[in-house]
Amino acid sequence: MIFQPKNAGSMLCTAVLLLPMRAEADLLCPGTLVTARAPAESAVEERICAVVVEAAAQLNTCGLPITRPVQILVIDGSLGDGCVGLYHCGEDLIEVLAPDRLEANRSRDGIFDAVPTDRFFDSIIVHELAHAAHDALPCPSGLCLATSEYLAYNSQIMSLEPDDQRAVMARIDMEETVKHDEVNAAILFFKPNVFAARAWAHLNQRDDPCEYLRHVANGVFTFDRERP
Repeated sequence: MIFQPKNAGSMLCTAVLLLPMRAEADLLCPGTLVTARAPAESAVEERICAVVVEAAAQLNTCGLPITRPVQILVIDGSLGDGCVGLYHCGEDLIEVLAPDRLEANRSRDGIFDAVPTDRFFDSIIVHELAHAAHDALPCPSGLCLATSEYLAYNSQIMSLEPDDQRAVMARIDMEETVKHDEVNAAILFFKPNVFAARAWAHLNQRDDPCEYLRHVANGVFTFDRERP
């Protein structure tokens, strides 16, 4: 999931307005198990697939291979207040706002506010793909909300162009040491923008960020408390 920082309640959004889709089959992204469908917008499907092909390679390198078929649906409606992208756990389904809908509804006071909407849209695809990849892996703690978002936000920022990454980091204190327990589910629920900022700063304080993500994906490190 990816959430707007203005409304922490959107982190639990599940209600979705689905509009009728075209009769044509989904577009299969070359060399992947991912398909895309956008209502009457083949150009958007092609854009998504271009993102997917590049993202799948990077995710795989950092321990998040896409091993199950995943469908990406573009929604010309609403995903709930403050929600711009949503992965349905256990269903291998991603829903993301259409680019024009995203432009009209995106927050302008978060760490991504300086990223142009078209490239922000691309990064949301990467964020949700990271969730899909992590969903196929075991969760040793029994509940992996914060861990999954750590992987997703960091994968999202890693996918940005250098100028966009610098714009994001300009809104983050990259010098202050972030302790492991400062990245947690409570911050995720109530201050998702702070969670994303801390996650990125924390990751970049590791010697090898991609290797660290592999350890997180494999359950060596977790940002969630184990269930009793």
